[in-house]
Amino acid sequence: MEAAELPDDARFDPLREMQATPLFEVLGLRFSGAGEGWAEVELASGPNTENLYGIVHGGVWLTLADAAMGAAISTVVPAGTAVITVQSEFRWLRALRHPSMRARGEVLRRGRSVNHVTVELRDPDGAVLAQGSGSYVERAR
Repeated sequence: MEAAELPDDARFDPLREMQATPLFEVLGLRFSGAGEGWAEVELASGPNTENLYGIVHGGVWLTLADAAMGAAISTVVPAGTAVITVQSEFRWLRALRHPSMRARGEVLRRGRSVNHVTVELRDPDGAVLAQGSGSYVERAR
């Protein structure tokens, strides 16, 4: 799976940094799109993402969701700002029956220091697999 070309704008530098992390590489995560206040991350499942039953581990789903939400808020905070997860909620709605899924994080509300983001995970056919939300604080890097 090829990573999407992120917009040539400094607001998207944190996403380029995320894309280069070992976590993204090991799990096979790739940005498939991003804009102001939203980001999409794709997962191609495989041996590095499966549990002992041969399906994508629940923690990988949560990592995918957190990556999409954190990336979404990263597109609207000032340069040099870190975003840190302080709360998240997640609901699995159906099983993944495809070798890939996509998470789309969208900023719901930007506060003075706490930001609220939503996320949906979908299969390649567009079926909603899971939904969640998170709260993120801003800190200087």
